[in-house]
Amino acid sequence: MKKLFENIELRVREHRFENWDQFSSEAPEYSIALEVLDDVPGHRGHYVNFDHHAGVVREATMSAAMQAYIAVRQGHLMERWLQKSRPVPVYVWNADQDVCLAAFVLEYHEMLERAEGMPLLRWIVQYNNKLDVCGGLYPVNLTDLVNNHFTWVFEPYRQQRIRGKVQGDAALVENTIRLVCDRLLALLNGHAGIAPITARPDILYQSPYNFVIADERGDPLSRLVLASSGYTNLISLICQRPNGRYTYSIIRGSPYDEDIFEIPRLIEAFQAAEDQPEEKIWGGSNLAAGSDSKLGSSLHWRELKEIADRIVGEAHRRTATPPFAFTSEFETRPTVLLTLPAGAQTRLRPYLAECGAQVLTASSCEEARHVLASNQEVDAVFTEILMADGCFTGLVSAGCDGGGRRVPVVVCLEHVDGGCTDLLEQGAFSILSPPYSGEKVRWLISECAHARAEAQKTA
Repeated sequence: MKKLFENIELRVREHRFENWDQFSSEAPEYSIALEVLDDVPGHRGHYVNFDHHAGVVREATMSAAMQAYIAVRQGHLMERWLQKSRPVPVYVWNADQDVCLAAFVLEYHEMLERAEGMPLLRWIVQYNNKLDVCGGLYPVNLTDLVNNHFTWVFEPYRQQRIRGKVQGDAALVENTIRLVCDRLLALLNGHAGIAPITARPDILYQSPYNFVIADERGDPLSRLVLASSGYTNLISLICQRPNGRYTYSIIRGSPYDEDIFEIPRLIEAFQAAEDQPEEKIWGGSNLAAGSDSKLGSSLHWRELKEIADRIVGEAHRRTATPPFAFTSEFETRPTVLLTLPAGAQTRLRPYLAECGAQVLTASSCEEARHVLASNQEVDAVFTEILMADGCFTGLVSAGCDGGGRRVPVVVCLEHVDGGCTDLLEQGAFSILSPPYSGEKVRWLISECAHARAEAQKTA
């Protein structure tokens, strides 16, 4: 039987090493662990753990592949250790993108040790590092990802992820790593293919507190699709197992949202709600966590929704700091029409909820015009400048009722520049840009409702 690798010997574990002591006692000297050790990364004596999950600050820790890249490129790890152990034992548990890439770096170390260091390989390692540090929820141009062959290189892992991995699938893990390595070789030799992104994640729940629960449908590229749509905080249903239990991930897209989407508090609460709370089912880092890959979670996503809304909602109310003192009580419940991308809607919804506003949505100018024509109670329209089928000015005129009264149109901008006066001259009632707050949004809706009421008096 032909050997899969020459310089490394893959050893697929059925269970992860619990800590450094177990790793160093059960593995031979000069062994490397790739995301298979539930302990801090680094090296101790002649043992190395390339990982970025346990006991780390996620955004300040390199991916396993980048750690291996630096160890080989700068530290000549493989050149040194192959003199002591040939092949070098490399322990793995699964075959995700980071593990496959790290295995390639270790096996083909000579490419990196040369002066030029393989620029194409450096690019893909750096790109993978960004994605992995952010738990896959990194804003990218999906077309670029396809055209740069990244999706094609890791297509074998995507297929394995869709199929699912169970205990005893050592051959599947080894074969997946080998197939990805073959594609990396093809890329470096100028023979890469193209793999389009076909992921279509289901949004199961969109919280008013700036997070979503989504079903990845088994496709790891779903997170990139969600990130490109503007979602930043995610509870992801990876799969439901044959035994009825679930596999979840929790991703916080920004390290600076820790006072709202508090992953440590979430996993503590999820753990307490499990059917086996004495077993460690939930764990991870400050940016990315999840349910145990072996045991799985007993909780349905609706149970996670109730717990998460309570915790994140409390954090949101606790940390809200209005930029100016303003209170307003509405005589009737305000109605707001959102014609915005999903990400912008998600960021606004918590503040609209604080106002008690009824929220209507439209995905295009045409749909928004239909809503305005059929609903005379809309107090304000929140929209972007341009949509796929028109400009916000089309909604300014569409908001007129029979008496000539207009529904105020608020234009939402990510960044405010010198063009705001032009927007106001074209009919925008006001401009709204981040950072949002409950007080700012409440004041703006109040002004819109007041303007509508005054117009009705003079009509």
